[in-house]
Amino acid sequence: MNNVVNMKPELALELTDVHKKFGQTAIIRGVNLSISKGERHALIGPNGAGTSTTFNLISGRFAPTCGRVLLNGKSIAGKQPFEINRMGLSRSFQITNIFHRLSVFENIRCEVLWSLG
Repeated sequence: MNNVVNMKPELALELTDVHKKFGQTAIIRGVNLSISKGERHALIGPNGAGTSTTFNLISGRFAPTCGRVLLNGKSIAGKQPFEINRMGLSRSFQITNIFHRLSVFENIRCEVLWSLG
């Protein structure tokens, strides 16, 4: 006889009933998402579907209007993007601008200088 243990996979990321409003306009209305450790997922949709806003909520650029976002079982509500990054979640952007004739160090230096104004 096999002993089957019904274990839930450990979640890396969990969004529960997440909403985001800008003023009176509801952009995200009740997103639920569970991603187990070791899994990879893609979030796709047409312009205006809320994919960028969802990534901004996960990465800490925006705070949810309501709902919860958990990273490795811990709430990331109110945390800054750099704090979330230190907890193990990194974000990369779709559009990259590099200078092909510069070294990697010089490209990073340009980005840092640009971000500082």
